[in-house]
Amino acid sequence: GVTKLVLTGTSIQGSEECLGLCQTWFEETGAKNLYATVGVHPHDAKTWNDEQSNAQMKKMLSHPLAVAVGECGLDFNRNFSTPEDQIHAFREQVKLAVELNMPLFVHEREAHNELVKVLDEAGAGSLPPIVVHCFTGTKVEAMEYIQRGYYIGFTGTICKKERGAPLREMLPSIPLERIMVETDAPFMGFKKGRKSSEPADCIGVARKLAETVDMTFSTVCEKTTTNAVDLFKIND
Repeated sequence: GVTKLVLTGTSIQGSEECLGLCQTWFEETGAKNLYATVGVHPHDAKTWNDEQSNAQMKKMLSHPLAVAVGECGLDFNRNFSTPEDQIHAFREQVKLAVELNMPLFVHEREAHNELVKVLDEAGAGSLPPIVVHCFTGTKVEAMEYIQRGYYIGFTGTICKKERGAPLREMLPSIPLERIMVETDAPFMGFKKGRKSSEPADCIGVARKLAETVDMTFSTVCEKTTTNAVDLFKIND
């Protein structure tokens, strides 16, 4: 049931590799259904170089199969890069997204307040569409993102009995028009018998979402697909 894929760039090198896969797929199949984001993940923020990284990202984002700036954001849970480096790299990527008017594919973990501060610096009227992906925060945080007009991405975590319970509890309060389903493959596995996830598992996430918000599976699939297509502009 999955017909379009968006590969997530999490570093300069990784973004280049994602775009290379997209280009090769297009050349070999003629199908324009594999896309990529271009960004530096907060874990890799320590590698950010203002002049070099910005120029490299801008060049990659001009590729017709590049659809968003990211994965970028803040992760104060693991702090593989210092908070200062994370904030700086995120701020620069937000500026780039505003300049190029490209969507922001955002990662946030235990850094909600600091993340919205950086986004507020750009000004609400200047920001492009935003999705806070792989959401694992609180209902209060989710509702603030919704009030700001952001999308929220949910993974297979909502399918997990205990870990997913707080997320399932908040789902009925979030408008379907602001929800996306994803896998964050190969992470966030939830299928019995394997620890990893794969794109096809989006179907399982959508089924659990439909069950939780008491809507039909087809309605959830149609609306969340529309949300993703609108954000990433991949309707051709």
